[in-house]
Amino acid sequence: MSGGHGFVLDLNPELVNTELVEVEAVSAEDALALRAIVAAHGEYPDSAVARELLADWPAARRRFSAVIPRDFKRVLEATRLARVNGEDVDTAVMAAART
Repeated sequence: MSGGHGFVLDLNPELVNTELVEVEAVSAEDALALRAIVAAHGEYPDSAVARELLADWPAARRRFSAVIPRDFKRVLEATRLARVNGEDVDTAVMAAART
């Protein structure tokens, strides 16, 4: 994973380098994207696991964890705040990257 975030099914937290990444519950917004990813995987390559997950999506969603690099999360937050405050996004991102 590089420069973005990922989703892990049945994550073992002992195997995570928490100095570099944060592990979070899947947000409602990310759950929509995750469901689309799982659905696409259910169609191609015809995954039985994906079909099982989709059959009880609310329970399956709770089994996933979102993994996001700390630096990337900082940039996302700087972008969000810049937009809310009407500031230049590029400037905010550059400032966040230096911290």
